[in-house]
Amino acid sequence: MRNPMPQHKLPNQFQLESGQTLKGASLYYEVLGKISDDKEVVWVCHAFTGSATVKEWWPSLFLENGGFIDLEKYTVICANMLGSCYGSTGPESVNPKNGKIYGNEFPELNNRDVVSAFIDLRKALNVSTIDYLIGGSLGGQQALEWSILEPEVVQNQILVASNARHSAWGIAFNELQRQAIELGENGKEEERQKALSLARSIAMLSYRSYHDFEINQKGRNEKGDWKVVSYLNYQGKKFNGRFSLNSYKVLSKMMDAHNVAEGRGGNLEEILGSIKTKTLCIGIDSDNLFPLEEQKFMSANIPHAKLEVINSSKGHDAFLIDGNLISQFIQKYLINTLYEEF
Repeated sequence: MRNPMPQHKLPNQFQLESGQTLKGASLYYEVLGKISDDKEVVWVCHAFTGSATVKEWWPSLFLENGGFIDLEKYTVICANMLGSCYGSTGPESVNPKNGKIYGNEFPELNNRDVVSAFIDLRKALNVSTIDYLIGGSLGGQQALEWSILEPEVVQNQILVASNARHSAWGIAFNELQRQAIELGENGKEEERQKALSLARSIAMLSYRSYHDFEINQKGRNEKGDWKVVSYLNYQGKKFNGRFSLNSYKVLSKMMDAHNVAEGRGGNLEEILGSIKTKTLCIGIDSDNLFPLEEQKFMSANIPHAKLEVINSSKGHDAFLIDGNLISQFIQKYLINTLYEEF
């Protein structure tokens, strides 16, 4: 049995960008290795349905699986984001104001709120420098926010399959998933799970690519059913019991609202141009959800940035499936490269 993850209590009245406050909120987090002056810090911002247990859901980053993270050399920190359902305060938490589960009453969040909570944890852990800040997808959005909020802290950032502003295309996918959830969220538990399964099945269309479906899901299975239908049903049902309906809605809306220029008095190009952190943008040539043009845009406008591309038929999910390539790019551009060469 895994030991309980440590809990970091945020300020009792944690201020949100919306003007609301979260009372008595906390973050669950995991530290792999010891925080010390002789070890560099790798902080990972997890993806949409990820958690603080980064070694479980992104194992390809670690040395024993071909990745760059050697726990003899690095300390790894990952915190479950606010609004999620894996330990940090979210819609399934008890609202201390009335003693009831938040549910649909949980306040609106954005990525800046999440990063502000991470910063509070960083300070509590006495981490003064983040040597490598890594985020994929939604986690990449948060990493980018962090490099703007604390440019003196974040030395290198790796933005994987992510963007500087969420697209109308991405918002459309998220809206369809929320509408699917709304069809069953007020019903019995079986209907609620069916609704969440449908949302997850819709998401899979954006997580994989046309070519991946053609390679792996073409035709019928031995029962005579369409393979792709069985696949989507399987992915949906597998998700049942693993995630919260209300967290799904909160986090998808948070992703939709992502725009690092929002409230900063400049356009997107200007805000990206002000970033001081050395940046590696990694895109996937078959990504339908965060298309390669979004990583090209970031790398073209962030002053100290490089772009690398994962060539894969797996679509957006390639950042998890082909994670060894990410480590190779990090070695090439950040670990073995002087800053002046950027």
